[in-house]
Amino acid sequence: MYFKVKRLFVPLVIPFILIILSMVIGWQWDKMLVNISSDTEIRAFIIIFPLIPYLLFAIIAILGIRSNNTDLIIISFILSYGYYIYNNLSGDLSMHSASIIPALLSFLLPINIFIFSIIGKKRYRTILLYFVIIFCEVLLVQFLIKLVEFPGSKIIVQFNTEFPEFASSLYSLMQYLRSIFLKTSIIDNVTIISMISFVTIIIIMTFRFVYTRNEKIGGYIFIIVALFLASCSDKLYPEIMVFFTACGLILLITTIETSFSMAYIDELTGLHGRRSLEETLEALNKNYAIAMIDIDFFKKFNDKYGHKTGDQVLKMVASILSEVSGGAKVYRYGGEEFTAIFPGKSASNAKPYMEEYRNKLETSEFVVRSPKRKTSSSQNRGKAASKDNSKVVVTVSIGIAGYGANQTKPEKVLKAADKILYKAKRLGRNRVEIQKNN
Repeated sequence: MYFKVKRLFVPLVIPFILIILSMVIGWQWDKMLVNISSDTEIRAFIIIFPLIPYLLFAIIAILGIRSNNTDLIIISFILSYGYYIYNNLSGDLSMHSASIIPALLSFLLPINIFIFSIIGKKRYRTILLYFVIIFCEVLLVQFLIKLVEFPGSKIIVQFNTEFPEFASSLYSLMQYLRSIFLKTSIIDNVTIISMISFVTIIIIMTFRFVYTRNEKIGGYIFIIVALFLASCSDKLYPEIMVFFTACGLILLITTIETSFSMAYIDELTGLHGRRSLEETLEALNKNYAIAMIDIDFFKKFNDKYGHKTGDQVLKMVASILSEVSGGAKVYRYGGEEFTAIFPGKSASNAKPYMEEYRNKLETSEFVVRSPKRKTSSSQNRGKAASKDNSKVVVTVSIGIAGYGANQTKPEKVLKAADKILYKAKRLGRNRVEIQKNN
């Protein structure tokens, strides 16, 4: 349980801290300026601070191009454009209370981020298509804004001349939409329609994060929160600058975290993978024990029930293994094999923890659903569950070896543990064996 909770909330810690830090900086900005007015270097940094969001979004776009992550490329562009539009609104937001631009921006930003957060990796032709869609969206929004707020502009006068009836109908519709978009919510600077947009997207993406436990989705949630706080701000400077900087930092950090997970975390089980194990082995010193764990008759189980059910078995075995006490660090070695490292313990010291794990797994029932379940009606599933579903017992064989005079390198200890594992299998499986003399 602790392992699942940790995986769920750890990716959110740094984005949460960045949001809180941004709020504090925004509130204390004037005081900070007074305190650092005498420091020339810091003053110079503050002068270039408004450019930092653009720099961060550019770096993220480059990382997206390098890793072929379409969502990073497009979302960094969307955030850059949103920041650019805010920067072109001079003064403070209260001066633009009659303008539809901030309302449209705060309405469209979360929706666009949500849409493009689900596209994943696409070919560059597809990326160009997405940019064309965004460009058309921007042109349309700008035209509608001019229609309502700048009816005397050259393009609108020409449009009215060429299409008088259509222009009149469109103008009436836009005036109606304008009244909706500018209807203020309980927060003065956030309209009702924008509030609905923010809240709806945050709820949807929170469910996505809980379901997928994807660090990037968690980052997107906090980016939308930062954009919401930016929309709540009275001043364009420094609040908008600070919160868009937070957006860039959150997106950059979650991108790095996602890359780390892909390299070091086993996607199926959520345990650290082979690469992480190899780095841990290199860092081991004296006095440690290594346990090799193998699921009994796993290949036969796969042949009988299918690979999808086999994957569920691997998840269950990994989930229980992640709760092993004794300071164990657990890894998926590959296939149906797992590894546990006990720093500061001998093989005999580690055995009770592995016995506890073996017993807990053996007494945990695994239900194999019947293939008939998919073809039966929802009313009959519950009735047939007890007849069609079968409960199986999943067991493991475990071999443990420790650091000793003849085994001073982690690779040798690992091989020794693997040999003891096969001894456990020869002696009847579902047992823990240790290397007594090394």
